[in-house]
Amino acid sequence: MKKIYAILVFCLPLLVGAQTTYTVTFKVSTANITVGANGIYAGGGILGDAQAVQLDDTDSNGVWTGTATVTGAGGGNFIFLNSPNNGGDWGTKESLGGLPCSDPNNYDDRIFPSFSQDTTLMFCFGTCVNDTVCPTPLTPVNVTFQSDRRNSPAFTDAYLSGTFPIAWSGDAYPMTDDDGDSIYTVVMSLTPGDYRYKFTADNWALQENFVTANMSDTSCVNTNSAGFTDRFITIGANDTVLPVACWEECGPCSGVGLEENELKFKLYPNPAESVVIIENPSAEKAEVSLFNSLGQNVLKVESENAKIQLDISELPSGMYYVKISSQSIEAFSTLTKQ
Repeated sequence: MKKIYAILVFCLPLLVGAQTTYTVTFKVSTANITVGANGIYAGGGILGDAQAVQLDDTDSNGVWTGTATVTGAGGGNFIFLNSPNNGGDWGTKESLGGLPCSDPNNYDDRIFPSFSQDTTLMFCFGTCVNDTVCPTPLTPVNVTFQSDRRNSPAFTDAYLSGTFPIAWSGDAYPMTDDDGDSIYTVVMSLTPGDYRYKFTADNWALQENFVTANMSDTSCVNTNSAGFTDRFITIGANDTVLPVACWEECGPCSGVGLEENELKFKLYPNPAESVVIIENPSAEKAEVSLFNSLGQNVLKVESENAKIQLDISELPSGMYYVKISSQSIEAFSTLTKQ
């Protein structure tokens, strides 16, 4: 009998060490959001569906808490969701696209850490802060997206989709063409930061598919580690009007722009190193705006001169979009700064 006890005592540490699951307590601050009627959940990845772990805020301090039993081996993903209606309501999850705590290979969800004991994990909803003290939220700015659909396949309804508050939704952000010129627009209220996006139609029945080998200009797109090629942009602290983008292209549509007007602007030299000349065929005051590949307005000039001179010597080398407009003419072109 003593030998049996001895064996049990010897094996006890091994049995304890064999534990593979632990209790993880989630705490997430909602100081910077308005919580919906269904409350806050943790879900996705190793946790399950959109309502896998229900959190509660019993003391009404804005920090929602819940627990789950998980492996501590690390790996996998999860995400917090604000008031999902059901287990498949992924449109309510926090938007982490472009943030360092998100996994671009797994829907921009959070990466689950590894641990070897019961653990409490703390967060601020929609941020990478590992604490329940949320940073002061950034002030949203208005960003105008413009999509020229003249060369796209036939469609009924135009949309914008991306890593926005409703992430990669097929019908959350409709675009409109009020003047019937086939250039669809939508104004988004976005906090400064990095975003990925593409133009779509008819709730994902049609979407941009970028074949970079066939694109003369790829400055507006990149491919993430999951193999998805999307448009990308960094939003700053000011309202921004992005240049018109042709379907599956970075700049304006081929054949659309300076040469399409009866009265023609002329832009030269192109490429240019320091000075660009724009010939204005009318006596009207013209406005010239230059946008970089991120859609930021880097230069703006107004003039009634027959020749408008632009000094681009201080601009970085690269591709720029040019918008030229007067009372009777509006044209777009690209400009390469050497």
